[in-house]
Amino acid sequence: MSSLSDSQSSDFDSTKYIDIGANLLDSKFQGIYNGSQKHPPDLDVVLSRSLANYPRPDGTLDPQAPCQRIIITAGSLSESLSSLSLCSSINSKTNFPSTSTTCGFHPTRSNEFTPAMEQFILDHHRSISAFGELGLDYDRLEFADKDIQLSSLNSQLSIISSLSSSHSIKKPLFLHSRSCSSDLYDILLSYKISNGLDTLNGVVHSYDDSIELALKYISLGLYIGLNGCSFRTDSNVEVVRGLPLERLMLETDAPWCDIRKSHEGWEFVGEVWEEVKEKKWKEGCRVKNRNEPGAITRVAEVLAGIKGISVEEVRKVCGENSMNLFFR
Repeated sequence: MSSLSDSQSSDFDSTKYIDIGANLLDSKFQGIYNGSQKHPPDLDVVLSRSLANYPRPDGTLDPQAPCQRIIITAGSLSESLSSLSLCSSINSKTNFPSTSTTCGFHPTRSNEFTPAMEQFILDHHRSISAFGELGLDYDRLEFADKDIQLSSLNSQLSIISSLSSSHSIKKPLFLHSRSCSSDLYDILLSYKISNGLDTLNGVVHSYDDSIELALKYISLGLYIGLNGCSFRTDSNVEVVRGLPLERLMLETDAPWCDIRKSHEGWEFVGEVWEEVKEKKWKEGCRVKNRNEPGAITRVAEVLAGIKGISVEEVRKVCGENSMNLFFR
């Protein structure tokens, strides 16, 4: 697999996007919805219309494919291993380090935490772009209760600290914060102080909370990641309007967090493309309510509309933010 230390890794095409978070391992890209096969696997087609230089099945390229890079999010060690394999396959077709992965335990997967995370990162750190997805999710306590989530988070932060101090392996944090009040912020502040850090490098992705909490995260040095979940309500839109562009990043969180007509931010969506339900799938057509990295353009359109600036400015500034955090 192409290493993130390749000379190409610092190159950034400001006409393209960086999707900082996509769940490309999700079964929906294999045509499976709620355990039932609805259509043939179509990840190759999704990638060809999403990722520059990724060939269509006929070998041609889609000149409209908007992404230069995609970070594939993983929520467990087994997913990280699968993600590494997927990245290797994708990058061999683009001849560029177009994809990379995270490594960590999603809060809803906290029961799966194992200290083997440390050795895994030692073995694969050159192909890992961030630690995560780690954090707290109090909306889905049925998967892991608060105590288990807190234990997993603190154990992961301890490993991350050890990797930095003992092995000089430093990666940004890819953070999940959902309905957890200031609990995650308080833990991160304590981590920052106890490790003698001037700032934390990382992003709180898929943000949909208050402006006050967002600014507290930013005060730690963190960025805020935006996707369809960030534009659902009027209050969401007002939060986004108040956030500084220089601390924002774009993501899809595909196949989740698409921007829908019922969302407050929909009014700023430009192009509307043909979509079909999964059971009526046809080759080359997007699936309704299944997000994909190519829809990063909509995230940029909505953010630009909310802030009253150009899509080009959003793409350039957010892209540079992402490059500086993950790839330089």
